[in-house]
Amino acid sequence: MGRKTSKKHAGVNADHTVESVSGGNADDNNRSHKDKKTTHVPQTSFLRKQIDPETAKYFAEIANAIEGTEIDPEERSVICGNALEETRGKEAELATDYIISHTLQTLLEGCSLDHLCSFLQSCAKNFSHIAADRSGSHVVETALKSLSFHLQDNENHSLIEHALKKICKAIVVNPVDLMCNCHGSHVLRSLLYLFKGVPLEEFHSTKSSVGLAERLNLKAPHAKDNVSLQSVQIFPSLLKKFVSEMLNAASEDISKLQMNQYSSLVLQTVLKLLAGNEQELLHLIRVLLGSSAGNANAGNLLEGITIRNILRLVEETAYSHLMEAILEFAPETLYNELLTKVFRKSLFRMSSHHCANFVVQALASHAKSQDHMDLIWEELGTKFRDLFEMGKSGVVVSVLAATQRLHSHEHEVCCEYSRSHFIFSRLLCSNILDVWMI
Repeated sequence: MGRKTSKKHAGVNADHTVESVSGGNADDNNRSHKDKKTTHVPQTSFLRKQIDPETAKYFAEIANAIEGTEIDPEERSVICGNALEETRGKEAELATDYIISHTLQTLLEGCSLDHLCSFLQSCAKNFSHIAADRSGSHVVETALKSLSFHLQDNENHSLIEHALKKICKAIVVNPVDLMCNCHGSHVLRSLLYLFKGVPLEEFHSTKSSVGLAERLNLKAPHAKDNVSLQSVQIFPSLLKKFVSEMLNAASEDISKLQMNQYSSLVLQTVLKLLAGNEQELLHLIRVLLGSSAGNANAGNLLEGITIRNILRLVEETAYSHLMEAILEFAPETLYNELLTKVFRKSLFRMSSHHCANFVVQALASHAKSQDHMDLIWEELGTKFRDLFEMGKSGVVVSVLAATQRLHSHEHEVCCEYSRSHFIFSRLLCSNILDVWMI
């Protein structure tokens, strides 16, 4: 979400160029380049009013007064608060102006909590339009980041929650366009992390899903991260309510959300932040899998879900990323059904596909028991040579790491080493076999 340093004339509409966003693994370059079928849901058009010359002059003078100058913190706070008062009723056009948006960011960084919350509440009705704009998204991101600094004081939570509720109410009217917009997706993820109380610096500096190095870790994947997320509960009820209302409003567009790279990133974030809340996760995942049944019975969590459709979707870039997150955070009962009822007997075919092979890697990385490894090994244990010839070494590595983590099929790995020595020599050159043998 980096900004250009060059400036345009005041009043010029923001640049809505779609930026590429890479979700998923560090090895995903091949996947994103080869698959061009990602669906994009266009953002509803929004006509921004022209900024009058007097207003443009006022904010230019404010910028000259506070940007790059040493001012007493209290005086700066007063100046910033007074200037934000002048935005009342004009938040959308000011925030989406390329030059004035920079000034607004400075004001939001220097104002008091009262003025910060007042600004967010005032622009709530146009929040989705502002967040979907290239310049406007930076303004609301700055506001949310400034808001997160005030979470350290418990006395501020009530005021902050009131402002956030008003924003959420506006978003859930039509969340799909915002989720499927490159800028709006990023704002939504920041908002979700804010609900959880996670510092936004952590969100901005963290990649969206596991890399190959983490998949070789012999400990439970993301164990440290999940404990950290579960231990912080700032607005737990607000998070659950917002996710529920957002899904209800988007219920008729789930197929679009499954296929869009930006909405996929939002949904991956939701899965991560709901880790540990089994009932919420089960409901969310079943919706994302395309469930048509109202309630699944305890013995069949996949009731109402078309298995063939899932096998088709995992060959699409955005959905394969989403499925990786589903497998990572799914409760064991649901993971077991996905492995045994959906992916079983299809693992080798999936391993040969440039998108679906990452799902197979996730299946191995998040296997819960030796029974799970038995099923995976049955289909892939004797296919290492074929997988290497297809260039799918990541699948081999993930399976090997899982056998060591679960202490399963270690003897068969040694036999495979004797039979296909050259394959393991290639692994040894990458120090991967060393990791497995520790």
